[in-house]
Amino acid sequence: MVGGGISGITVATELALNGIPTTLIERDSSLGGLSASFCCKASEACNKCFACVVDKRVSEIRQQKRVSILTQTELTGVKGGPEEYTVSLKRGKERTDLKVSAVVLATGIDPYDATQKAEYGYGRFKNVITAKDLDEMLRFQGKLNRPSDGKLPKNVAFFQCVGSRDESIGNLYCSQVCCAYALRLIRAIRHQYPEVRATFLYMDIQPAGTNFQQFLNVCRGDKGVRLIRSLPSKVYHSPLSDQLRVRFTDPEREEVSEESFDLIVLSVGMTLRKGTKSLMELFRLDLTEEGFVSSPPSQTGVFVAGACSGPKDIDRSILHAKSTAFLVQQHLKWRV
Repeated sequence: MVGGGISGITVATELALNGIPTTLIERDSSLGGLSASFCCKASEACNKCFACVVDKRVSEIRQQKRVSILTQTELTGVKGGPEEYTVSLKRGKERTDLKVSAVVLATGIDPYDATQKAEYGYGRFKNVITAKDLDEMLRFQGKLNRPSDGKLPKNVAFFQCVGSRDESIGNLYCSQVCCAYALRLIRAIRHQYPEVRATFLYMDIQPAGTNFQQFLNVCRGDKGVRLIRSLPSKVYHSPLSDQLRVRFTDPEREEVSEESFDLIVLSVGMTLRKGTKSLMELFRLDLTEEGFVSSPPSQTGVFVAGACSGPKDIDRSILHAKSTAFLVQQHLKWRV
């Protein structure tokens, strides 16, 4: 199992529960992956962000006796084939070989590098942050503040589709989770800080989950939240006040509007995690049209799980990981 995020953890746990010993390899020092940095986004009730599930799964897998966990470890080579692979592992200066009957890649994703959208000023303007930055702020600091002065922002704008559905950068796909992710953050903020006003600027809203429409209706009914179908072209910065000015087309008035915001949050899309392509070359795997890992035939003994196969939220990553674990079990039974 290559990757210790929620997908890798789920596959390893499912296999262990069915009596199949698994070695879980994670190149970072801890398990949980990107989703381990997410905060709970409950407001009046649970908003089904599934962030709490990650902490629970990390705790559970450490109790599994059939799972060997190797953190700060990388897979650097592979020999053999479907009957038996020998993978080479590197952990610091230590190198070792491991014989396995199947390999699962669950390397996850990286957030799009928002500095590549220079017109939005991320990395140059202190009060332009990503949704991931906001998530970590709420989880680890426990409060909302402007990076420039530590004060509570009263007027926050959320830009959607940063790094997704963008022909200029070659990412035409929808990352699928960003709309629900940003709206959950807005609901959590509004619950804790009713005085904060949020503006949600979007291309169109991608539904996510069976109860999403009901959740969206709640957001639309909140007088402190504006949903405007328009994407701004550029962010302008006022150095003296640290205010951020944004121009966008107002679809209701059919004219260009300009507004100032205390904080801008960029909902960045998903990209394949750095280092995954080198693993794909080792196992001769292909990219999908969207630039993620294409699943090979199951008889190869190599499987792909979670968001590295295409954009997924935590819930869908878990479901995909469970189906992958089932395919692995079927493959191992066929070998026997």
